Parts: sequence; C-alpha cells; structure tokens
Amino acid sequence: MTLFRACILLSIAALAACAGTNATAPAPGATKSGPLTGKIADIVDDTNDLALGKGWYLYETFAGQTFRWVNNNAQIIVRNPRTNVKDVALELEAGPSLGTKKFTLQIVENGKTVASIPVAGHQWVLAQVPVRPGAPSTFMLHVNGGGKQTSDPRILNFRVFTVADADIVDPGSGITLGGNWDIVERYAGQTFRWVDNDAAFSVTSNGSKTQKIHIVTLPGPGMGGHQLAIAVRNASGATVATINPDKKGNATFSVPVKSGANAFTLHVTGGGKKAASDPRILDFRVFSLTPG
Repeated sequence: MTLFRACILLSIAALAACAGTNATAPAPGATKSGPLTGKIADIVDDTNDLALGKGWYLYETFAGQTFRWVNNNAQIIVRNPRTNVKDVALELEAGPSLGTKKFTLQIVENGKTVASIPVAGHQWVLAQVPVRPGAPSTFMLHVNGGGKQTSDPRILNFRVFTVADADIVDPGSGITLGGNWDIVERYAGQTFRWVDNDAAFSVTSNGSKTQKIHIVTLPGPGMGGHQLAIAVRNASGATVATINPDKKGNATFSVPVKSGANAFTLHVTGGGKKAASDPRILDFRVFSLTPG
C-alpha cells in the first residue's frame, strides 16, 4: 500500500464521523514573517525538516480541534531536504469564504504550480514538493476563487489542521515515533528510516488489550550479514515480543497496552558494524509500522 493510499484510507476511517464544519473562533491577525521558531504547540509536526512561513492566521483551538486558517498562499518551508522530492502530509478542509466543500489545492513553488490536489471535505492529502538537497525550499498552498466575506473579518478560504512529514507511520494510526530514528528517506520509490539501535515508538490505546502491529523491516550493513531479529522492549526494558521478518521484511508482532500512550523500543544485538560508504551505523531500516 502506498503512503498516499494509506493516508487516504486512514483519513476516511478516522474522519468519517467528522462533520467537517467551518465554525470559526475569533483570532485576528496573521503571521507576518517566518519561519516560525521555538518549540510551541502548532499545526506543524515536531520536526527539524518543516516550518511555517508567511500567510498563516494565528494558531487556534476550537471545538476540540486545532488549526490555522488561510486566506491564500500560506508558505511551508522545507528546511533541510536530502532528496529531490519532499512528501508532506496535510490535513485540511475548505472554509466559508471559499463557498464550496470541494476545491483544488495548488502547490506553488517559485511561482510555478507543481501539483494540483483535489480536496473534498475534511481529509488528508499528500503534497509532493520538488526541493533541492541541502538548500531550504519554500512552497505555497494556493486556491483559486474564494474571498467571500463572512461574519469573521478575515477571509477564511481553508484551514489546515496538520502539516507533517509523510513518514513510516500513518497519521491517526495511534503509533508515534520517539527517539533514535534517523531521518525519513526515499529511495527507489520507497520511504524508510534507518536505525542504529533502540528506536522508540509509542502506541496510544483507549483501553487495556493486546495490540497487533505490522512492521516492514530489513537488515542493514550494521548487522554484518547476520539474520535480523528485533527485540521489542517495554518502558521497563523487558522484552515483550520478538520480530523475525521474512525475506521481504514483513512481520507481525503483538504488544500489551493500557489506556493512554505505551512506550516501546526496537533493540538488536550483534549489530554496530560501520558501513564503508556511510558514517552512520545502519543496523536496520523500517519501511512501515502500522496497526496490525
């Protein structure tokens, strides 16, 4: 399943019950300059790779949702690209100034439209943005039309709930990455993260149960040709599952979880060998981590 398709399927499942209303809360003003700095609650994912630039109204919380409204041409900055394409996941919906639930989101980079994405209601979309490795890139979210006045003094063409890296975990899956993961990489049509060791993740649950998780993972040069076996450890350091992937990297394991966030790490023994062409320790890489 491609990441785009996974995002769409998850958005349908997670948002089917969402009314997608355009209720507004008073929050006058806009971001005059960017990128935003500091570790604050916001719609942008907690990452070193993405930042918000100009064109965003203030961060809002209303009716249990957090978002930023946009008139037009809201900027997203890719600060440290390492490939020629950056996949950015966006959660958004049309606003009352647009006058329609369905619209086309244009991704504009250097004055050129590089992608046109259909949006219908409240949903996740994947924006594929051309970037230049080693050089910050800025792109804009643009819509045609809109501009209708409402009871709010602002023009509310659309609002964005989340700006995030397209990653090995899907938005809304309940699985969140912690420390010891390397950057998101794309190569030969695949998205993955390399791991030295003890990559952390958490599973959020609404009750006590056994949670199945599917992983796609393959050994790297750090294992020195040894078979990959990953111990899944809980917050106390106890091994609660062992992952033995097949030749294609697929495996399913189960972990006990309680209500709230449950912390785990992925640990290997026998790794740590250096690769000739990369300064990192590449024990294994993970392509996906999804509920199972």
